[in-house]
Parts: sequence; structure tokens; C-alpha cells
Amino acid sequence: MTVVLGLAAAILYGIGDFAGGIASRKHTAITVLLLSYPVGAVLMAVMLPFFGGSADGRAVGYGVIGGAAGLVGVVLLYGLMTVAPINVVSPVSAVLAAIVPVGVGVFIGERPAVLAWLGIVLGMAAVVLVSRTTDDHPQGRIAPRLIGLACLSGVGFGLYFVFLARAGHNSGLWPLVVSRFAAAILIVPLAKARGAFAVVRGRMLGVIVLAGACDALANMSFLLATRHGLLSLASVLTSLYPATTVLLAVWLLHEHTSRVQRAGLVLAGASIVLVTV
Repeated sequence: MTVVLGLAAAILYGIGDFAGGIASRKHTAITVLLLSYPVGAVLMAVMLPFFGGSADGRAVGYGVIGGAAGLVGVVLLYGLMTVAPINVVSPVSAVLAAIVPVGVGVFIGERPAVLAWLGIVLGMAAVVLVSRTTDDHPQGRIAPRLIGLACLSGVGFGLYFVFLARAGHNSGLWPLVVSRFAAAILIVPLAKARGAFAVVRGRMLGVIVLAGACDALANMSFLLATRHGLLSLASVLTSLYPATTVLLAVWLLHEHTSRVQRAGLVLAGASIVLVTV
């Protein structure tokens, strides 16, 4: 069940991130999140009665700090998707999003196998390969600063995964509801400071709603996956989401990938497989 739920989360995250990245090219990332977070919050609130659980202090506390960490990750990722190839920043972010929970899992007592440690090393190598671009790339070399921000985005996502998993198995979907509403509130002053309030209509509004719904459902799938198995296993399976994002970017946006980047994607996939063995 952990594998099924983790892969479901990966597919949903991939679709949601692609939709959010596309919308951020039309509007700012802050504007997109200002609209998509309430969508996810309401959706999770509607689902709440079907999963029971109680909103104790632990669930609320981890939900709030998880919402803040996730907000940092998604703001950076959506912003990067407007200035760098999606098929570069998404995999870089995902590898860090997988490694952080694995490290925390080990710290709290989980013991991945030797192959899992090999997977972590391969994952770091994948970051280097996937982020490598040359002067003849359609968008030129990707600045190291952008790669650094993609890594920071991944750390934000990784911490979000950790906080959700630590919220308690008897909390139902309350950690998700709290995290979505917390992020929806936190984005408001940021939007005000950036002047990101805007009216969005038509097809782009639909894209933003899709992004918010997919992100929330992916969070739910991940949370349920952690309750059926190890945090380290659930997080790395979920971090397969760039496969969906990159495929959509290549298919719909005709983004270019070099041989080195494709090798990096394969290595990233191998890394995730090894960590789950």
C-alpha cells in the first residue's frame, strides 16, 4: 500500500507542479499560490470527515510549521520554473526532497539498507548531472544560484514531508487541513508586499485550480503512505514526481534535454529505486 500511495502522490505532485509552473509564467508564483492554496485547504476540509482523527496540539503544531516549510519550497519552485527549464529545476528539487526525510528517518531510528545509502550517493550525483547545461542549450547555462535555490526548494519539501509524517497517526487529515490553511494565510502578507493580488479568469484559473487540487491530493496520498510504511520509503517514492513533470514539459512545451541530463534523470530514478529496496 505504501508503494501504491507513494506513486500516486508522485503522479499528482508532478501534474500539480507542472500546472503551477505554467500558471506562474502567466502570473507570478505568489499570485498562483494565493489562489491554489485555498483550493487545497477547502478540498482537504471536505475530505476530513472520511478519515476521522483529532486535531491535538501535535497535529496543529506540525501542520503549521509544515505549511510554512512547504510554502518556501513551492514559492521557490514555481518561481524557478519561470526562469529555468522545468526539466532541470524539478528533478534537482526532488532529489533533495527525498534525501532530507531519509536522513531524518535514520536519525529517529529507521535503518535503510546498504543499497539505500548507495541510492543517496547516486541521488547527489544525479543533482550534478541533471543541473548541468552547456552554452548551446536553448536557455544557455543554468546559473549556479538557480541550482542552489532548487536545492533549497527541495529542502523545504523534504521538511514538509517530515513534519506531516511526525504529526501522529491518529490525527486523520488534520495536519493537511492545518498546513493548507496556514500556508494560505502566510501567503497573504507576502502577496501584499509583492503586489501580487490579481484577477485571474478563464483557462488559467482552471489551471490554478488543477494545481491546487493535485497538490492537496498528493499531500493526502503521501500522508497515508507514511502511515502504512517507513517515512524514508514513502518520501523517495513520492519524490519520483519529476518524471511526470519532465514528461509533460517535453511533450507539451517541447523542452530540450541533453544526453547528460537524461543520464542524470536515469540516475535519479535508480537512486530512488535503491533507496526503496
